Amino acid sequence: MSRGWIIVAVAFVANFVALGAVIQPVPVFILPFTEEFGVGRAEAALPTVATMAGGAVVMPLVGRALATLPIRNIMIAGALVLAAAFYGMSLATEFWQILVLFSLPCGFGMGALGVVATNTLIVNWFEKDRALALGVAMMGMSVAGVAMVPLSSFVLELAGWRGVCRMLATMNLAVIPLLAIAVVSRPEEVGLRPDGASEGDDVGAVGVQGEAGVATSRDLLTNPSMWLIAAACGLVFFGSMGIMNHGIAFAHDRGIDPLRASGLLSAIAFGAGVGKLAFGWLGGRLGEHGAFALSLVMQIACLAGYLALSSYASLIAVSLVYGLGLGGISPLQVALLARSVGARSFAPAQGLMGPIQIPFQIAGPLLAGAISDSRGSYDLAIVIFMAAMILSAAALGALYLRDGRAAAIADEPAAA
Repeated sequence: MSRGWIIVAVAFVANFVALGAVIQPVPVFILPFTEEFGVGRAEAALPTVATMAGGAVVMPLVGRALATLPIRNIMIAGALVLAAAFYGMSLATEFWQILVLFSLPCGFGMGALGVVATNTLIVNWFEKDRALALGVAMMGMSVAGVAMVPLSSFVLELAGWRGVCRMLATMNLAVIPLLAIAVVSRPEEVGLRPDGASEGDDVGAVGVQGEAGVATSRDLLTNPSMWLIAAACGLVFFGSMGIMNHGIAFAHDRGIDPLRASGLLSAIAFGAGVGKLAFGWLGGRLGEHGAFALSLVMQIACLAGYLALSSYASLIAVSLVYGLGLGGISPLQVALLARSVGARSFAPAQGLMGPIQIPFQIAGPLLAGAISDSRGSYDLAIVIFMAAMILSAAALGALYLRDGRAAAIADEPAAA
């Protein structure tokens, strides 16, 4: 196994630990929190919102730090902060203390240990097959989605919700030795080149600048490519968050009981896990733009299927294919961003993308709920989500034209 693929394995584990600690156990906590602190179920579900809000504040800072400090140190700091946060939760006596610890500390830890740091590592270590490597690393999130809820439920039965918090704290401490031994920020630090890059390659951006330096936040925020990527992906997340948050209620409207309706969400989650790998591979064969376009076509077709179909088996099949297309967006987004801003400016750019996309993620579920309440059906919301996908395709087309022009300009000196 090459050193780069060892880095991918470490990123897989880090994504599993970060997402598995912060996001996946939240459903397990809802009933214990209502009993312990006397809050409603809506309030008990606020930790996820608190983490998203905290992440929007700290992600730009994490991204900038990753561009200037050793990534190993940032990831270890993220693990330590998460461990301290969850141990602190195990001692909480008021619900507001839970929310405080889920906000900035978990927002920082999830980015510093998880997606922002791991994506930066993969971008630094891979030029060829970058999208595939990102897909493998992101599978850690999908595996966490499958494993952490039953594991947390088992520990809840044995030791209560405070025991679950202590388990999550221990899990984050346990990953620190692996990070200390295996994480290297760049292959050049150990005398290697990024996977797939030859000695003559200039591994840089087609947009902002090359590898010589790190773009400022102003440079990145005035780079049209970054906004086109944020729009293309944010519009996808606008629809997907609405579908996933209201999936059970949507199925109930089709006459499916809630227990069986949860199978739709499981099918989406399973498909998304496979999609990360499949579209990571396709990104290296069709190009990131082409694979992204295929993902959008699949999702639009499946949303049309949600409107037209009503049987349980057909909705499960549609959900599986929808998840497959949706799963491809995450690795392709990262690969497109790295291509547009360059590897050295990738971490700050990714840190800035989070606050831009969070409003899309919040708006989808709110819109779907409001339409269902007023019209008694989700059909109009699904039509709006399909329109959002078409707008995403328009943003992708503009990005393709811009990247093509930038690449042609970059090739002119070499041709001369």
